[in-house]
Amino acid sequence: MRSLELVLDPSSDAAVRAAWDALIAADLPSLGRSGTNSPHVTLAAGDDLPVPVGFDAALPARLLLGGVLLFPAGSGRSVLVRAVVVDPALAAFHEAVHRAAPGGVDTSLPGAWSPHVTFARRVRDEDLGRAVAALRGAPLPDELVVGGVRHWDGGTKAVTPVA
Repeated sequence: MRSLELVLDPSSDAAVRAAWDALIAADLPSLGRSGTNSPHVTLAAGDDLPVPVGFDAALPARLLLGGVLLFPAGSGRSVLVRAVVVDPALAAFHEAVHRAAPGGVDTSLPGAWSPHVTFARRVRDEDLGRAVAALRGAPLPDELVVGGVRHWDGGTKAVTPVA
């Protein structure tokens, strides 16, 4: 799988990593347990997603965070995330990404996309309360600052900066 992702500036990246660390300190699943994960917001994902040469819309400067969300992750487990609010600038950029790099899976297409910052995958239902409590101990700012765009190729593990 390949993806195009918004990455964060150093301060926002550190804030998300602090939330990951809070989950680890509570002995819970966390994306921080892998040394290769980086905080990001996926814009598009697909098996044949190309590396775009540019976009016809401006990169959004900031991402406004929404509430905690859960996505299904198998029986009795969830992916724990914070929603990202789709404002006009983010919506325009997201559409530009799909014009520049067609081939995204349905859930990453405009109109079906649920942008988010992921904290943990496969959190057991019985641990969700503790996970939310741990995240309260490392609160994120209301807005995250965008640092750029990268293309991730999961097959080769190659990261290509795009913008």
